[in-house]
Amino acid sequence: MSTATDLELPSQDALFRLRGPLPAPEHVVIVAMDEASENQLGVGQDLTRWRAFHAHLIQQLQRQGVKLVVFDLQFIAANPAVDPALAAAMRAAGNVLIGECVQKFRRGAADFFGREECSETNKQTAVALEGNADAELPEQLVAMRQIRATPEIAAAALDSAPFYLANDAEDSKVREVWTFFDALADAPSLPVLAWTYTRQAAAAFADSGQSGSAWLTERRRDCLAAEDRPAPTGLGADFDKLLCDGDSRYLNYYGPPKTLCMESYADVYSGKIGDLRDKVVFVGRANRQFSPGKTDFFPTPFSDSRTGKMAGVEIMATQFANLSQAAFIEIPMPFWTVSGPFGLAVAGLLNSRRKRRGLLASAVVAAGYAGFAVYAFAAWRWWLPLAGPLLVQLPLSWLLALAWSRYDLICERKRLLNFVRQVFPQWATFVPAAPGAWHAERHLPPTRPERDVSGLCLATDIAGYTAIAAQHSPREMWQLLNAYYQVLGHPVISHQGMIADVTGDAMMAIWCELPPAKQKQLACLAALDMAAAVEAFNQATPLAPLATRIGLHQGELTLGRLEAGRTSHYRAIGDTVNTASRIQGVNTPLGTRILATASIAAELEGIVSRPVGSFRVIGRSEPVELVEIVGCGDAEPNAVHSRFAEGLAAFRAGDWAEAIRSLQAALELDADDGPSRFYLQKAVEFRRNPPERWNGVVLLDAK
Repeated sequence: MSTATDLELPSQDALFRLRGPLPAPEHVVIVAMDEASENQLGVGQDLTRWRAFHAHLIQQLQRQGVKLVVFDLQFIAANPAVDPALAAAMRAAGNVLIGECVQKFRRGAADFFGREECSETNKQTAVALEGNADAELPEQLVAMRQIRATPEIAAAALDSAPFYLANDAEDSKVREVWTFFDALADAPSLPVLAWTYTRQAAAAFADSGQSGSAWLTERRRDCLAAEDRPAPTGLGADFDKLLCDGDSRYLNYYGPPKTLCMESYADVYSGKIGDLRDKVVFVGRANRQFSPGKTDFFPTPFSDSRTGKMAGVEIMATQFANLSQAAFIEIPMPFWTVSGPFGLAVAGLLNSRRKRRGLLASAVVAAGYAGFAVYAFAAWRWWLPLAGPLLVQLPLSWLLALAWSRYDLICERKRLLNFVRQVFPQWATFVPAAPGAWHAERHLPPTRPERDVSGLCLATDIAGYTAIAAQHSPREMWQLLNAYYQVLGHPVISHQGMIADVTGDAMMAIWCELPPAKQKQLACLAALDMAAAVEAFNQATPLAPLATRIGLHQGELTLGRLEAGRTSHYRAIGDTVNTASRIQGVNTPLGTRILATASIAAELEGIVSRPVGSFRVIGRSEPVELVEIVGCGDAEPNAVHSRFAEGLAAFRAGDWAEAIRSLQAALELDADDGPSRFYLQKAVEFRRNPPERWNGVVLLDAK
């Protein structure tokens, strides 16, 4: 692999994000073996059950005139029931490439790893392959092997090659990919093989009788053995460079996962997708809804909690597109040849000018260099070092310059003190020798560990969490909650909020130091995004769904540090926090998801809400007027809400008969409207047993 320093790897992620997505190449299409196809074809997640459909898929693709079909699959175990039809379809098409599996072993079976498991029958240890099962391999010895498809499938396919992704436990992001596997007898990777076949106009190996993979291996060996560069192949300078310069390249990602054109396997299989003529089609597993926990998904520089990981087949297609467009990320020169002159330039600026001017000039130079590095990455795909020059050399140079300046100042003060002692000895005791004693502002009182703010609290809770936790192991609950809080926290951060506390199944977020109207707007939007994100999460998780309740309240609170033994904890404390928690609990009897005090949604543009009544919650003597946050956008007439509003008005006025009539009408329009059902039950109960003193406030006797 290439030799970029570990320090600079995160800077590449920043450069990708600053550059942003690129237009996806039009000639590359991914046929995704996704969740929808699993359900429509009835294959589940067992890859072996898909093979029965591949023959028809190949025929559909050939009818549309695709240029090349690349399967990111290894057909290792024979399936006599479907293999003849699949082989016949491959042979008739004449343009189907398939993958080969790569396995690596270290110390027998104790350290088996690789992108795919190949198959259960191929999981032999490296020592077993060597014929000495009692021997133990040394720690540094790593054995690799290729496992090819069954003879029938291999003979029918146009060609085959491996596609292996190194997975580093310390930094699992895929930034670099193999072009050749020199440890596997100089075998080319599958994207390189596919790219070579698309350049077959030169017919460099058509007349030799060799397959494309064998021809590429032979040319690669010629490059490695030759002292000088071998004779050109006739396929272009970029092809000759690929053959002879290194065995890996840095990927130029076009954007986050699913940026490349991706069509569902079931849609292509049934002929719903057209316009694939002259396209290169990659077929492989690629979930398009939810990837956490799935195998063969890898983080990339664009990955975050929202975008998720990228499927292996999309990484393969990205490498092929980079080859086709000659668009890999390049390191134009060794990093030290850039960071060295940068450090000298900063040092020269700091030494040749006064302290403040030198700092300002060096900051301007650093900003200019950073801007050029971002531009070079976007325009020319040059990866220049950023972390070393900006995060190490520049601060270190500043620190050294300030330390030297302070040292020089101390020396100057000592010389001044010696002068005073000689000329004005009576003033010597009033002249401090240390610069830290010169300024009275050094003796300011310490800052307080807490502060009072006016803010807005958002409280969440999981309905029925105790019952869910009782049905699963602690590790399963940890994995579930870990993924859940990633989904739950992203809307808070993206809407300028702060997560103040996470305890068990509850989370508390706050908005402060913003204009009150801005706090309300951002908190309501975060709550709506949170509810939508949790709904999508619940549809994708294999465990129990987590029904989340949300409550919003605004008021005074204290942010501060609580001392507990030898540890400190920062918390938001106050009645506002407790009331927000109580409000989220009102969702349970009302059957709602998001409730807020009426003052939050009042005169708030772009937020649709409806009043749901006045409640006296546990722990508060004063009632709170609540509204349900329904959605965002322009408010539209809603017949259910109108009927409910009529029923609520009658209920609060004590007209139980009218309330029952209006609420029943609302439920006829929407039988799932929780507030209408709640108040209908209360109205029926109060008509039988009217309250003694009715003021329109509902008393809740539970959290």
